[in-house]
Amino acid sequence: MALALAVWMASCTTPEAVRQFTAAAKDSTALFPPVARDITASCIRTQMAERPLTEIADVGPQAAAACKPLADQEPNLLGALRVLTAYFAALNQLAGDGVASYDKEIDQFAASVQSAGALGAPEVKAVKGLAKFLFKAAASGYQRKHLGQALKAADADVAVLTGALGKIVQMDYDRLLRIEQDALRTRYREALVADKNPSTVAQALLQERWRTDLATLEGKRRAAKDVVAMLEKIRDGHHKLAEQVDHWSTPEFIKTLNPYTAGIRDLAADFRTAF
Repeated sequence: MALALAVWMASCTTPEAVRQFTAAAKDSTALFPPVARDITASCIRTQMAERPLTEIADVGPQAAAACKPLADQEPNLLGALRVLTAYFAALNQLAGDGVASYDKEIDQFAASVQSAGALGAPEVKAVKGLAKFLFKAAASGYQRKHLGQALKAADADVAVLTGALGKIVQMDYDRLLRIEQDALRTRYREALVADKNPSTVAQALLQERWRTDLATLEGKRRAAKDVVAMLEKIRDGHHKLAEQVDHWSTPEFIKTLNPYTAGIRDLAADFRTAF
């Protein structure tokens, strides 16, 4: 009788390892919006750095116009991140034996998002799929017993969305930061050459300013690598959860899952120091 009761209680409890993983995924994706916003900001900073040294004018509108294609994509990126974070927040609520809830503005975003730029048709479909789950989970009062079903149904959408977001950060954002770094280096070099009567103090200040800007950009590039690695661990950890949904309580599964959680948290800690 005691053994049967113990088995029954175990089957009605989500393992702490699962709760910790969903919490780590939720907390880490919530860190990403500033990176999405900095994609456009990096482009604008580059535009400003490439202006003539002697120019005294308000060129903000021209810089913004040159970066408009990136700015137009920003709402989609931020919305996709919001959906992904809300999804893991809902999973964490279910894993904690709560009832799933979410911000209903996500429905409006999912209804309006269109395939454009870096987010193509597969990514839009994934966003809509996760948003649909959030709506059903809240409307139907999903509880812990629905957690495994939700994970299986959403696994493909999570893989598509994390993969696309990781690619944007790894390729597009890193490329823009490199271009910005080159533009700043050229600007500082031109400033030194243009100074016909340089002073040691002025040169030292300019060099120090360059080192500061370079360190900032290197920090952002490091943070970008952290984002990509976190998204990969979130994708792979989620797939393990979906794949082993009936074996969460086994020591073997917990031993497999815990490194994903620890890795996400370590990367998130490094991200905070760099961005």
